[in-house]
Amino acid sequence: MTHYNRFDPNKKWVSVDINGGRRIQSAELNEMQSIALHRDKQIGDIIFGAGHVIEGGELYINRDKTELRITPARVYLDGIVHDIPDTTLPITGVGEANVGLKVTMTVVTFEDDPDLLDPAVAHSNFGMPGADRTITIPNWYVNDPAATTMYRLIDGELVTAKVPPELEGFTPVLARRTYDTSGSFLVSGMDGYIEPKDESSVNLVVDAGKAYVLGYELSRLVPTRIEVPKALEYRTVVNETKTYNSGTSFYPLNSNPVKQITQITATVRRTDTITRGNIGGTADVLPLTPVVNVVEVKQGGTTYSKGTDYQQSGDSIDWSLAGAEPAGGTSYTVTYDYTKVIVLGTDAKLENDGVQWLSGDKPVSGTQFQTTYDFYLSRKDVYYIDARNEIKVIQGQPSVTAFAPTSPPDVLELGELYLPPNSDQVVVTNRKPKRLTMLELRSLLERLERAEYNQAIQSLDTAAQLSDPSLTKKGIFTDNFTNFERTDIGHPDFDAMINPADKVLQLPIDGNFFDLEVDTAGTTARVHERLVTSPYTEEILIDQSFTTQTMNLNPYMVFGNIATIRLTPSSDTWIEQQTITKNVYGWWDDWRKVGTTKTTTAILLDEAIPFIRQREVIVNGEAFEPMSNNITATFDGVTVPLIPMGTTVAGSAPGTIKADGLGKFQCKFMIPPNIRSGTREVYFYNEV
Repeated sequence: MTHYNRFDPNKKWVSVDINGGRRIQSAELNEMQSIALHRDKQIGDIIFGAGHVIEGGELYINRDKTELRITPARVYLDGIVHDIPDTTLPITGVGEANVGLKVTMTVVTFEDDPDLLDPAVAHSNFGMPGADRTITIPNWYVNDPAATTMYRLIDGELVTAKVPPELEGFTPVLARRTYDTSGSFLVSGMDGYIEPKDESSVNLVVDAGKAYVLGYELSRLVPTRIEVPKALEYRTVVNETKTYNSGTSFYPLNSNPVKQITQITATVRRTDTITRGNIGGTADVLPLTPVVNVVEVKQGGTTYSKGTDYQQSGDSIDWSLAGAEPAGGTSYTVTYDYTKVIVLGTDAKLENDGVQWLSGDKPVSGTQFQTTYDFYLSRKDVYYIDARNEIKVIQGQPSVTAFAPTSPPDVLELGELYLPPNSDQVVVTNRKPKRLTMLELRSLLERLERAEYNQAIQSLDTAAQLSDPSLTKKGIFTDNFTNFERTDIGHPDFDAMINPADKVLQLPIDGNFFDLEVDTAGTTARVHERLVTSPYTEEILIDQSFTTQTMNLNPYMVFGNIATIRLTPSSDTWIEQQTITKNVYGWWDDWRKVGTTKTTTAILLDEAIPFIRQREVIVNGEAFEPMSNNITATFDGVTVPLIPMGTTVAGSAPGTIKADGLGKFQCKFMIPPNIRSGTREVYFYNEV
């Protein structure tokens, strides 16, 4: 059966106008539907954008990153909202993968579905075929160029997803306005730091945070780890010259750190026994070459004179002069200097970025030796986030004096990495391109006004001191907290400490910090997991104990487990105290001019704690598979042993737990040491 349809968007049809007295064509009825669908698509693309997840569509990637599961979803595409069941797809977990949706159109006839036969009883067309139906079959695909991309994965990790922002069609307009007004900026987080990885690379960890790039809102919920190669590039120095002294065995090289020494050449002195050839002006060749200088020629008690008896001719002893010479076939000794390629490990070795001479052959004292070696170079990298929510690293050019590379113009530069030569002690400089809020701008304005006032007061003090240094000032007192000139340190109540670098006066404090503890047995309050309320009683307001009909709450008939965990506490705030007692030299002498030292004791507050303190965290989990065994947890990627609580029992493997018949459990764990402060990922899983 042929379905006629002449609709073409380029013809700009908006309606089909039926004329009286004329027969209606089947094509005209089909074209009415095509016009309506095209109009729906235009409106839908403005509201939702071309292809977006409206509901559901959560991604679950297994531990090995070989399988991807997409929960039931409702997705808008080409003017239609498609219902897609739960789908599992294979992935490689290596490189980039695009997960997209492709819709196949299929025609259903009365032969496929008998319900399409005419249901009009008592009419001549009853039970006869009528119009067919077109249905859509949406399916998820991986790396299919014909599919509309919804998710992008890098090495098995989700990078971007088309989520359902309202009025997605207007987002580019709003993004352009935001970018024109404020540019690209950071809202919070995304500080970087370094974790060791292996001999050839380190991990750059970028904390969770939020930013706007080209006006588009980007959020990263967990820290991101990026492998960064160490600065292992090197440069070669050819024949670096040093003068050898017999009393010195170590010679530092000019460029460091040194990767390896490839060759050392030196002038070495040697004595060999030579057999005289036939008499008559012949020359005797020395065994080691090239010869630099003949020092001495002897036979028994006879020492031959250079220039009278013999002369050096290249690498030979030339006896063509008129003086004396050894008899033919007899032996004599020659002491001579020659250029030797030093045997590394026997004559010399690399030690502490220099040449260490060993017990083998050594250069002649006062002569020069040449070293050819490779040394490592440093490098500066830059890391940034782009409008696709990808964090990337640009590697700089290795050099003795490294310079940071230039970032692309359409990204937000987050920071800079300085990679020392052949080292994992990478220095991270966070750019912190944060846009200030109106409250922060108001605070800066107030600080500026105070600075202007203090500057005016200081100017008045300076003018008064210059005009009359002995003037007794009354009614005004100023102190910039950089010294003790205006401090009565002899007063018995004086116990403050000045930080001259920050120009701050530090007063002693005594603070104790306690976690909230509730006496559940002695209180009438209602205590929940993470909430304490006033006492109350529950009362039934509406009770419907009868059912009227059944309803399928899950139309996909897929009952996958979407597990949840609750942490107590889910966040932590604390202040670390450190009491120090130190002698203050130098600066105290300069200010007081008394030539003595002062011992100060102070309690210092560290407000920028780099690591999370270790404490116990209680976890309540539910919606796991019933009786799930060997449930394991990681805290920021570090495996933590779980201790079961209540009715929860331990798993078969050490440090794991087992869920009950309802898929619930309760346990606790200790936060591991040396975990950076900030938002961290807590991950519970089990593998069958």
